[in-house]
Amino acid sequence: MLFRRMLPALIGCALLLPSLLLAPTAGAKDEATTITILQTSDLHTNLLPWDYYTGKVADWGLARVATLIKQERAKDPNLLLLDSGDTIQGTPLGYYYARIDQKAVHPMALTMNALRYDAAAIGNHEFNYGLDTLNRWKGQLNFPLLSANIRKSDGSEAFQPYVIKEVNGVKVGILGLTTPAIPNWEKPENIAGLRFDSPVDTARQYVPQIRAAGADVVVISQHIGWDKTPANTRDPQAWLADPSSWVPSGSLPDENLTIELAQQVPGIDVILAGHSHLDVPKALINNVLIVEPSYWGRALAKVTLQLQRSGSGWQVAGKDSALQYVKGVDADQQLTDLAYPYHDQTLKYISTPIGTATGEFPGGPAARYTDGPLADLINTVQSDAAAAAGYPVDISLAAIFNDTGHIPQGQIALRDAYSSYIYDNTLYVLQINGDILRRALEKDAEYFKTADAANLPADPKGLVSPQVPDYNWDIYTGIDYTIDLTKPVGQRVTKLQFKGKDVAPDQAFRIAINNYRASGGGGFAMFKEGTRVWQSTNEIRDLIAAYVQAHQPLDPAAINTRNFTLVPDLYARYYASGQPQQPSRLPNTGGAALPAGLVLAAGAALAAGAALRRRAHR
Repeated sequence: MLFRRMLPALIGCALLLPSLLLAPTAGAKDEATTITILQTSDLHTNLLPWDYYTGKVADWGLARVATLIKQERAKDPNLLLLDSGDTIQGTPLGYYYARIDQKAVHPMALTMNALRYDAAAIGNHEFNYGLDTLNRWKGQLNFPLLSANIRKSDGSEAFQPYVIKEVNGVKVGILGLTTPAIPNWEKPENIAGLRFDSPVDTARQYVPQIRAAGADVVVISQHIGWDKTPANTRDPQAWLADPSSWVPSGSLPDENLTIELAQQVPGIDVILAGHSHLDVPKALINNVLIVEPSYWGRALAKVTLQLQRSGSGWQVAGKDSALQYVKGVDADQQLTDLAYPYHDQTLKYISTPIGTATGEFPGGPAARYTDGPLADLINTVQSDAAAAAGYPVDISLAAIFNDTGHIPQGQIALRDAYSSYIYDNTLYVLQINGDILRRALEKDAEYFKTADAANLPADPKGLVSPQVPDYNWDIYTGIDYTIDLTKPVGQRVTKLQFKGKDVAPDQAFRIAINNYRASGGGGFAMFKEGTRVWQSTNEIRDLIAAYVQAHQPLDPAAINTRNFTLVPDLYARYYASGQPQQPSRLPNTGGAALPAGLVLAAGAALAAGAALRRRAHR
């Protein structure tokens, strides 16, 4: 009787058993999950795909990146979007909304909020306009701005150190770090009350805290790059090699500690690097996945993490990364519409006519390989500005920052002055001696490889040291000097005279120099041994614009003074024919109100801006 009473239940269980065996157990779908992390870095206020210095459509910009971001978000609505710093400086647009219009919502806040960033790290260039501008931008963001190793002078936190986000049930800790080398470059007043601690020591402190706070995954979003790189940084496979085989990048001591962070700090899963302006699709060091997404919005980094349930938490079971490039990608219409009013105003600003020139002031390698008028113009501006302030100098030095900037023959617009000096540097006057000067010139000469005069490369850039940026080649006025590239590094300055006499080691000089170089930027630590006598309040590029306006027409022949010689004569080899060869690689590039009279906007710029808007989907 008992069996008969149980029979219906047994039959029901038998019928249900196959479906129970085939179906996943309760909660099994939660035993594995995937997390997507997207990263931008070193945007440098490049919102729209536009080169403000050449006036042409460009293969970069956050508006193009936004299209890729939205495509990825359509696949994974819960993805994380992070940035690794150097966001609010770098183009005339960034300058205008830091120095000229300080009441508008910052364009990088408006656009990054629209893209729903989750967090961003602080870069060194965030300090270029001072703490007021940085804090104004920070206060307009809908997401945290992170840096654990930037501290107040008393050691307390200056910025939020980390944030923990929950994604698909997984807690992801995001720690922000910044290169501690900022005092080597930045004006002291812009970082007053701050100190910059070791990112390695800081990470050792905070990573366990983040884990203890419940994070299953630890990601570092950092404005820190690479002190060593593969010999061929453009080869994706080279980044997968053991870093012991890599070569020094020329960084300052402790400037770029990505490798050290991966090797020395336990508990890190992913490092989102920045600062070095490199394309790193995937590096794996000590099982830490590292990626860096180029610069100026040329690429978007994508990190994919596979996770498995481990007790009450999650364990990373697999990780991968790649770069998605924006070349050929349409600009996102929403970002274009948001950015366009800022872009349009910037075009009006930089299109202001400021003067005329009787001839061209060439830029690029042609201006670096000889004592040409463009470097002499910058040095003349610096020397005149120092003298006008009551601090006349004996020597001035300046670099040709990129390969596109020049002063054209005919009408000169503000854009042209800015293209010849793309950074927001101010002018310093330093007191130095002959020993510092000679060491600086020897450091200067490291820009070039050792040359064989009888066997020069076909490419004019073939003699440039691959790890040395273009802004590390300074050209001097006020001294007569010769640099012989056939000699070893450290022994290349074969002539150094002032007013016809050899420079003595203890001889005193006043020099005009930009704040970056005066602070030891680019590895020129010897300048920190000098004494600062004076500093300008205006940026050097505005001093250039004011000089052009006051000296019309500008005559390159009258400004050019030949006082340095390069051996062998690279200009004669590559450019004297009048048919300069084109460089084979891109340039390697890390206020006051307008002077009176800079009030007219050029109609051509408005037309160009309208064309950009029409071509936003190209």
